[in-house]
Amino acid sequence: NGGTRVMRNLAQQIYGSQLTEYSKKQTQKQKNGYSSRLGWVFVSKDFTKETTKAVRTYGSLFNVSKDYTYFTPNTFYRNDLRRLSTLRWVNAMSIDIDAKNGENEGMTLPDVQESITQAGLPMPSLIVQTPSKGFHVHWFLEQPKRASDKLNAHYSRIQTCMAEMIHGDVHAVGPERLFRLPTDENTVFHSQNRVSFDTLCEWFQLVQEQNQVVVHTYKKGFCKGYENLLKHPAVLKILEGVNKGQRDMACYTLALAYKAAGYDEKQAEQYLHNWNQKNTPQMRQIEVKRKVKSAYNGRFHAPSAKKIRELSGMLFSYVIWEEAKPREERTYSHIEEWEGDVLAFIRAQGGQVSGSQRDISDQITSSVDAEKKIPYATFKKVIARLEEQEILLKKVSGKGRGASTELTIIDEVKARRTQSEASKKENDHTSKINGFNSNTIKDTVVGGTALPLSTGSSLVLPQETLSPVVVPTYSTLSKPAPIPGNVPSAFVSALYNRSFLDGRFIFRAWGKIQLAFKAFGITYRSIAATDDYLRLAVDAVVVTVEKKGSMIAGDFQGDECFLKYLFGTMKGLFANYRSDQIRTFVEEIEGLGDIILSHVGMKLEEELKDARVVDRELVETKLAEIEREQSARQRRKHYHNHSAFELHSSLNQFKLFMKRDD
Repeated sequence: NGGTRVMRNLAQQIYGSQLTEYSKKQTQKQKNGYSSRLGWVFVSKDFTKETTKAVRTYGSLFNVSKDYTYFTPNTFYRNDLRRLSTLRWVNAMSIDIDAKNGENEGMTLPDVQESITQAGLPMPSLIVQTPSKGFHVHWFLEQPKRASDKLNAHYSRIQTCMAEMIHGDVHAVGPERLFRLPTDENTVFHSQNRVSFDTLCEWFQLVQEQNQVVVHTYKKGFCKGYENLLKHPAVLKILEGVNKGQRDMACYTLALAYKAAGYDEKQAEQYLHNWNQKNTPQMRQIEVKRKVKSAYNGRFHAPSAKKIRELSGMLFSYVIWEEAKPREERTYSHIEEWEGDVLAFIRAQGGQVSGSQRDISDQITSSVDAEKKIPYATFKKVIARLEEQEILLKKVSGKGRGASTELTIIDEVKARRTQSEASKKENDHTSKINGFNSNTIKDTVVGGTALPLSTGSSLVLPQETLSPVVVPTYSTLSKPAPIPGNVPSAFVSALYNRSFLDGRFIFRAWGKIQLAFKAFGITYRSIAATDDYLRLAVDAVVVTVEKKGSMIAGDFQGDECFLKYLFGTMKGLFANYRSDQIRTFVEEIEGLGDIILSHVGMKLEEELKDARVVDRELVETKLAEIEREQSARQRRKHYHNHSAFELHSSLNQFKLFMKRDD
């Protein structure tokens, strides 16, 4: 059986000594006791409790693998309850990339691999393709981690971040979840690579630092780029010389540092011979030569941050800065560049093209290599993205092979902007953050590449402009700046489609939105990551345009007037939004039973403990409303009991009175 064969290869790699080969007899258990290292693996046919089974031996796991569909990479100390609270060992970090309901349509294994590379993540251990054409991606840990409340919470935070970075399901998180059992048929990638949990923690920390939208003020120990490696205090500490037991690793690490900094092999060897004189005792010269040769001929391009920390005893972390390869040298082109080519082709046909999708895709070639055609899967993905951005309208008539598709550009402003950005990416070879140990460009801000910031936090505006330029909105400047990439695209579109084309004006407008949200305790990242908040920001633009005019209508009343009104409007809209949230919440809890109401209160208290809570004031208000509701119910119960007691007493007095009369 394919599932059994693959499971035999993978089970030992995942579980190690957490499972036994065969069941222990009762006499063995009585003699040796129950092992606190063993764990239960859950398997299931369809996620329901009735079809879920727990196994604790490799024999049982292999036997059931042909009849079951899902398994837990992590193990539990109970065989009757698969819950976070019963987790014993964390063995793997696993991500579900869903392809249902139009999400990630047309995604292929190379797409998954590129997204992992772009995110700066290490190579996974296993990738399984699901029947819906999604993927389950697993990173097996070098050493299993004992589950705890603290570790489980951090695991979920890292897992959520990883899912966001590689287009995974951010709702399918938690170390207790089930994933599809690997078989010969569905295993599309398998390696012996393993990753330490500390490495994933470091990656998560670096991503958090990169996602700051202000000028980066990195934590102590951060090294920005290869060129600064040899100047960093941690590396300088190693260059002062090391003791016996550290020399080999220090020499190899420093050789990689010289390699990354641009020194050739001979230069590095000469510097390290000089460094060796500071060691106690010195290494043999032949050993120095071997370490340098190994570093320069090996697959590593830069030293390990972990090794630098261990050797120096100091804080150290860094991200790699490299140029992206020119498009013609890449085996997989960025989808944004294909978007520009697709739009150029449709525009050349008069803004509309029809025929079978495969025939249309066969006619589209790369703008930098006429011999290179767009892959059909990429073409479908591009069309879906352009539809989602409301740049392109797709109409399909007929079914099957006889179907005909009509593609029409419906928003020329957005289309030209998309094409301009794609063209800019092809021609721009400046260095950008690549993430952790990555060789592919990664955008570090919401919506694209941010406007670069100089040391003094003043805005440095690129010289390029978008084409065509219609009417500049910024009254004091004759030439509009490019659209800022660190502003969410929905907000940019709301202004851009009303002929607010200047990047500086859009940047200032978004600043007013941020200030309005800040008045309610909402952070920038929460605005960009919350659909309702972005919708409110767009609504604020619409209301402000109605009152203060726009360039396209010719009734624009000026920058300051517009921005001031936008700020006030945003505050008013959000205040109303929050009031509606509270009113709806109050109506909902009034219909809840006492036990469920108490449970909701506990969930809100847990939410407040999370540093990432989006609207802390709203959660606190909801908690206060629950306390009011609980107090009101207590008063009603007390009043009801008191009234019933008084009524009972009155009846007794009346009976006594009647008896006396008799």
